[in-house]
Amino acid sequence: MSTSSDPSRPWRIPLIAALALAFGSFALISAIAYIAVLAGAAGTTERLLIDRAGRVIDAQVSMVRSQLDPVRQQVELIAGLAAEARIDIDAPIAIREALAVLVAKTPAVSIATFGTLDNQLHRAIRRPDGTPDGTIVRDTVPLSSFPAVLERFRELETEHGAGWGALFWSNSLQQPVLNVRTPVRRIDDAFIGALAATVDVGSFSQLVNESARRSGDARYFILVGHDQVLAHRRLIDPRGLGLSEKKPLPTIAEVDDPVLAHIWDAPVRTATVERSLLGRLGHIVAVDGRQWVFVYRELTGYGPDPWLVGQYFPIEEATADLDRLTEGAIIGAATVVFAAILALVMGLRMARSIRTLTSAAEAIERLDFERPMHRPSRLREIDEAGTSLDKARNTLRWFGAYVPQRLVRRLMELGESDLKSRRTDLTVMFTDIVGFTPHAEHLPEHETAALLNHHFALVGACIEHEHGIIDKYIGDSVMAVWGPLAGSPDHAAAAIRAALAIAQVIREDNDLRRAAGKPAIRVRIGLHTGPAIVGNIGAPGRVNFTVVGDTVNIAQRFEQLGKEYMKDGEDVVVLTSKETFEAARGDLAALGVNPPPPQLWGLRGHEQPAEVYRIV
Repeated sequence: MSTSSDPSRPWRIPLIAALALAFGSFALISAIAYIAVLAGAAGTTERLLIDRAGRVIDAQVSMVRSQLDPVRQQVELIAGLAAEARIDIDAPIAIREALAVLVAKTPAVSIATFGTLDNQLHRAIRRPDGTPDGTIVRDTVPLSSFPAVLERFRELETEHGAGWGALFWSNSLQQPVLNVRTPVRRIDDAFIGALAATVDVGSFSQLVNESARRSGDARYFILVGHDQVLAHRRLIDPRGLGLSEKKPLPTIAEVDDPVLAHIWDAPVRTATVERSLLGRLGHIVAVDGRQWVFVYRELTGYGPDPWLVGQYFPIEEATADLDRLTEGAIIGAATVVFAAILALVMGLRMARSIRTLTSAAEAIERLDFERPMHRPSRLREIDEAGTSLDKARNTLRWFGAYVPQRLVRRLMELGESDLKSRRTDLTVMFTDIVGFTPHAEHLPEHETAALLNHHFALVGACIEHEHGIIDKYIGDSVMAVWGPLAGSPDHAAAAIRAALAIAQVIREDNDLRRAAGKPAIRVRIGLHTGPAIVGNIGAPGRVNFTVVGDTVNIAQRFEQLGKEYMKDGEDVVVLTSKETFEAARGDLAALGVNPPPPQLWGLRGHEQPAEVYRIV
């Protein structure tokens, strides 16, 4: 039934009409205000130039901060995680991966380093785009290999807090670099290492250049001191400028910019702009008969020397076709403000309704069907869309109860091309409750269902924690899969971890059952690793995305083989094949698994006996 005739909402307007009313009103009132502004002239073009200069330099400084402040924030974040032991500084791989994340998240960073007390320097280095080895290289070298770095490391032993150091020459990058560094101290203030990130001048100039080009003007510069150039479009590739450790930065006369080279010429006074009006914002110079406006601001906090951040532009860009402002500016401003408020109020109302629909769609994408989907709205299309989403949610809630959500998410990630059946290596697990059928015969139906639901919840949580996918429930048994389908490259180790976790929770649950006078639940688990076919299996109109093959059969036979191993009083037995054991061998020691030598058992349908490892 259509909601358009719902008597509880007597009137609603179409979304298009609402948008047209809001923004059409804004455009009309703004036009009236503009005409009023043009009606009379008052004021001078000097103020317009000052306003432009102020906005230009504010944007330039904000852009520089937006490139460099995240570098310091990321360095402080990694240092904080290391200080709180959330990054294991005794594990080189963990340190290097944290540094790689820092480099990946901050485009300005060229190299991130972490020096430790054992005289090791862990590094993550951004390679130029297009290199065959990837974009970020990780390595560990002795600190003593870099005397200058070792000296700065020793200096940080007595310092507290992050800060930008002096610019220095990088031999590895063959250009000057900025650097932010911080000591890493535990909560008890003990020094445990030093973290640093460097930004090479070329990359910094590239980032600044891209931001400047997006704003419509790439005539930017950053100076150190009176005439040393730190950032400029010419420094994107500093080769050919003769830079070295003794001379890390070029001068304003060496960057092939004839306008910038005249920045410190005597300021000129024009017919329309008083020299004093720009004040600290900048000044105007004449170059080859053309007047240029330089705007700049001193910027501190990025090293021992202050920077001069600025841009320049021809004076005609600020003054061309500009007439005197009108006496009706106040009226125009008032009408524009009124129109903006009107458009804002209506826009916010529409935005709130549209955002509700967007959030609902996002919740469906996350397979979250419990979140409310719809709030009544006077906008007809939004109201009807919300009602439709509510109906879709109710339908999908039932669908979600029968399809593993992890499988659905994985299939969404893989895309339609990966739904075709293919052979791949994976690990299959089967679990089974020992003697469940005779046990259930003495229980009422609701208690049997409650027992199974509780058991499957315990087992399923362990499987999902290790990124496994529950393929199906077969009576009191569970079939689970690890591998490319589940997005787990170490699928054998993940399956063993899940099996150990299941064994632990079953024992704990049995302790509670025995304390309550209930019989224990005994479980057999079988694991096998090998090739299997993954894909859509079934008749048209009713298919399962599942796993089939001999690997599945062997895993189930290993679970059945648990009958030969399980003794009276044992809660759990876990058997794994030689293939699973060998695939996870590198992780077993860390898991504390040291099973006895394997036994040979014959499997139905296989000529050669199988090696069976009991890990629980």
